[in-house]
Amino acid sequence: KNIYFKSGQTPLIYDPMSVIAFGYASCTGLSIFLVNALRSVGVPARLAGTPAWNGSAENGNHSWIEVYVNNEWRFTESFPAANGVISIADDSYDPCNFWFCNSFKFDGQTRVYATRLDASADDTFPLAWDANDTGVPGVDRTDFMTLTCSACA
Repeated sequence: KNIYFKSGQTPLIYDPMSVIAFGYASCTGLSIFLVNALRSVGVPARLAGTPAWNGSAENGNHSWIEVYVNNEWRFTESFPAANGVISIADDSYDPCNFWFCNSFKFDGQTRVYATRLDASADDTFPLAWDANDTGVPGVDRTDFMTLTCSACA
C-alpha cells in the first residue's frame, strides 16, 4: 500500500500507525513516519520545521526532518514532499534542491525548530496546531536554516 501526502491532516493523522492505517498524512505525519523508520535502523533523525512561514501563521507551516550524517545535521523530506530521492550522505548534497530552502521563505522572520530528546532543554518545539503546548523539547535551528537557505535562489 502506498502512502501519500494529503494536506491538512495534522493533528488527526500524524503518528506512524495512523499513517499506515489511512495511507496518507500531511508533511508532519510523513516526517514523523520517516524519523521513526530511520531511527528503527539506527540512523539518528529528528523532526524539524517552522510553525509559521515568514513569522505569519497565515502563510502556513511545514515539517521536514534532520538526519545526523558526516558529523552534522542535514535536512531532507519524505519522498512525496521531496519529489524524489535527494542524497544527504555524500558531497552531492545541496540544500538548495528543496522547494522551501530559499531567501523568500527564510527572510529573517521564519523561526525553525527541531525536536530533541533532552527534556531539560530551554527551547521547545512549537506545535503549529496547538501554540500553547510547550511539552515537546526542542532546539532553535533558525540561524542555521536562515544562513543555509538565504544563499539559495
